[in-house]
Amino acid sequence: MRPENLPYYLSKHTVSIESEGRKVPIYLSRPTIPDKRPVIIILHEWWGLNDHVRGIADRYASLGYVAAAPDLYGGVIAKDRAEAAKLAESVSTDLSTKILKSVLDYISIREFTNQSKIGLHGFCFGGTHAFNFVCESKKIAAAVIFYAGVLPPKEKLSNIVSPLLIVYGDKDHSVKPDQVHELETTLKKLKKNAQVELYPDASHAFANETGPNYNEAAAKKAWQETEKFFGTYLPLPKV
Repeated sequence: MRPENLPYYLSKHTVSIESEGRKVPIYLSRPTIPDKRPVIIILHEWWGLNDHVRGIADRYASLGYVAAAPDLYGGVIAKDRAEAAKLAESVSTDLSTKILKSVLDYISIREFTNQSKIGLHGFCFGGTHAFNFVCESKKIAAAVIFYAGVLPPKEKLSNIVSPLLIVYGDKDHSVKPDQVHELETTLKKLKKNAQVELYPDASHAFANETGPNYNEAAAKKAWQETEKFFGTYLPLPKV
């Protein structure tokens, strides 16, 4: 389909890869343009790969990126918070790292991707695993972390080579403002390329318009910073 005001059509489909003995569905959304485009891998919240996450992938594809959203739950979507917590606990950072390496192996050899320009955007549960992955991998050209529920161990932060945009709200119950300030200070001391944004009156998952904590003003600012950030480190070729 071709969204209004776009000079190209979008291709949307789901593929499945094998990783660690399990099937990993990946929702792919991309512009049908015959060139190699930067990629943004999206890691879902603890609810799973639902329509909200697919909408984020479509948003990136509409901008001109190849968007890939792997399902770390293998196709299960949580019905409530209890199930979401159980599913989240079933995915260790060791497992997600192995899955993401498999996703990179798959996506980097597609004829429509620029393997030197692969970004990562994680939300909540996905933010935790995205943040951990940039401490493990040198293949991510830029990463955006939206309100990761758990921060990486301090000793792993020195391994980061990717530019980072880290986003939190000052009412977040998972990682509090003093922890965000401490993280920012640590990254500066380590001389990492990290931009940290802390939005006032914003709770955990404030950018999820389908959730109870949605904050339109903070979400708009966060997305503006995100698009600017990826525009800098994952510049798009002209159409």
